[in-house]
Amino acid sequence: MKNWSVHFYFDDDFSWKSLDKAFAEIFAIIKGEKKQIPEEEQQIQVKYELNMREINNNKKPMGFYSDQTDLSLLFPMDRKEMIVARLSPNENIHEIGDQIAKILKAKKIKFKLDYDKMLLIDVIKSRK
Repeated sequence: MKNWSVHFYFDDDFSWKSLDKAFAEIFAIIKGEKKQIPEEEQQIQVKYELNMREINNNKKPMGFYSDQTDLSLLFPMDRKEMIVARLSPNENIHEIGDQIAKILKAKKIKFKLDYDKMLLIDVIKSRK
């Protein structure tokens, strides 16, 4: 089945600082494995460091978009949620969701998982 997004809903007592144990692995999945030119690699490293700075200060991370993988890592402003999204439906979003879920479970971070719950997705689907 093709999906647009995978959603990780965290409990009310969730603290953003608890993501520090898992964020490096999650970020690596989103950014992809392909080597970038040094300038791009530096930009990606800066984005990672900025996200980690927010997490270490127990604040919501900024998120990240990777041109290489066409994946976005989003953190909605109004809730404790992490979204991994693509601009078009794709079969491997389930695989990516499973990989991230494994990481979160291994780090003992409680969450609920769901797919395709973004408002934009509903708008796009209604136009077809």
